[in-house]
Amino acid sequence: MATKTAKKSNRTQGEDAEAGRSGAIGRGFEILRALRASRAPLSLTAVAEAIGVAPSSAHSILTQLLAQDAVRQDEDKRYQLGPVTFYVGAAFSRGSAPYRSTWVELVDLANEFSVIGALAVPWESHHLILQSHRAGSSDVDVPFGGRVPIDAGAWGKVYYAFSGAEQPAKLSAYTQHSVVDVRQYAEQLEQVRENGYAVDDSEVAEGIGGVSAPITGNTGYEGLAALIGSTGTLEEIDQAILGRRLAAVAARASLTLGDSSRMRLFGNP
Repeated sequence: MATKTAKKSNRTQGEDAEAGRSGAIGRGFEILRALRASRAPLSLTAVAEAIGVAPSSAHSILTQLLAQDAVRQDEDKRYQLGPVTFYVGAAFSRGSAPYRSTWVELVDLANEFSVIGALAVPWESHHLILQSHRAGSSDVDVPFGGRVPIDAGAWGKVYYAFSGAEQPAKLSAYTQHSVVDVRQYAEQLEQVRENGYAVDDSEVAEGIGGVSAPITGNTGYEGLAALIGSTGTLEEIDQAILGRRLAAVAARASLTLGDSSRMRLFGNP
C-alpha cells in the first residue's frame, strides 16, 4: 500500500511540475529566460520557437507581459526584457542575506585594494552573481546577474567546503590551472575550512584570480563574497592578507546571520 501511495505521490508531483511548465505563468517565465539568454531582441516567431509553442500562443502571453512592463517592443516589433524584471530582480538582490550582511564592508575592502568585490548565491548548479563593485582601473568584468559553474575555481572550493554538498567524483577543467585531481582537491577543501577562504589563480579564466569566502547562517550556506582582479594586479597584493581580510568580513556577516561557529574567540567568555 505504501509503495502504491508513493508512486501516486511521485506521479502527482511530476504532473504538477509539467502543468507548471505548460501553464501561462510557466510559459511566461520561459519567455523571460529566452529573452535573457538572447544577445538581441527576438521576433515573435523566434520567441515562439524558443519555448516550443505556436506564434499565436506566444503572442497572447507576450501581450500580458507587455502590459506589466516585463517585456518591451522595439521599433521593429521585436521583444526584449522590460524594466519590471530589473525592479523585481534588484529587490531580490538587496533582500538577500549575503547582501544585507556583507555588502558595505565588501565594497570598503574592494576600494582599499583596488579590486572587484562580488557577492553570489547558489542557484541551478551555478553561483548567481547578485552584485559587483569595481574599484580601481581593472580590465576584468564581473557583471551582476551572470552565473559561474558551482564547481569553478575558488567559488567551487568555498561551496564544497562549507555547504555540506559532496565533493564531485569528477572535477571540471576550466583552464590548464584548474585542480582536477580529487585527492588534491579534497586537501584544498580542508585548507579552505581551516583558513575560511579559498584562492584562485587563473583556475576559471586565464589571467584572472582572487579570493573567496563563505557566508553562512543558522540554516547553512548562504553564498559567498569574493575579491577579484587580473593576475597582474594581484601580483602586487599578498593574497594571504587579502584572504584573511575577506574571511574576517564573511565571518562577521555569518555571525549576524546566526552562525557563531566562524568567529574566533579572544579572551575569556
